[in-house]
Amino acid sequence: MERSPQVETRSEYEPVVERLLGDVSGKHVLDAGCGGGAFSRKLAALGAIVTGIDGSTEMIAIAEGYPVRPNLQYRVADVTEKLPFPDSQYDIVLANMVLMDIPRIDVAIAEFARLLVDGGVLVLSITHPCFFSYDWVADEHGKRTHKEISDYLDPGVKELNFWGKTLHFHRPLSHYFDALSQSGFCVDTLEEPGPPESVQTEAASRRIPSFAVIRARLRS
Repeated sequence: MERSPQVETRSEYEPVVERLLGDVSGKHVLDAGCGGGAFSRKLAALGAIVTGIDGSTEMIAIAEGYPVRPNLQYRVADVTEKLPFPDSQYDIVLANMVLMDIPRIDVAIAEFARLLVDGGVLVLSITHPCFFSYDWVADEHGKRTHKEISDYLDPGVKELNFWGKTLHFHRPLSHYFDALSQSGFCVDTLEEPGPPESVQTEAASRRIPSFAVIRARLRS
């Protein structure tokens, strides 16, 4: 699967992802769906031994255009297929804003489980499935007040236009938990980050999260 270009800005979910990853120094990390390599470079700078993969040759070319680090390599690889690595190679897998962009999360998560050591950690972030796909409702003054949820439990596909046309695969949060459990993962953390206090935004945006971040450990 090709992914859209990655914009290197500080998002509201990024601090949560970093905290849930913990100390990565000396750890073997797979950045699955690395895009232009922004998070791969950050992890390598923190001392991790990083492999960044993406299904887009263009994105990998962008990632490889940055200064080389000896502890960072990139490969073109599609997370919806068997990945070209041996079993139990990584301590951590990061899937940052990836799984809602692919049609088969069961395949991807099963591959992550295969590649992790016993007790290894998967950290994934996604657009929040309960709220992302639904439009804001505004009052008579144009102020956003809430979102009206209609068909949350029904999986579906929507075409979006982020840096070009992309497909967004809506699935309930339970589908992610089921796929994790079936591949031998145990979720220990679910966080729903909102905008930091330093960011000026409407009050409604602080009540409804746009993202979800999950950490799961592979049962040994």
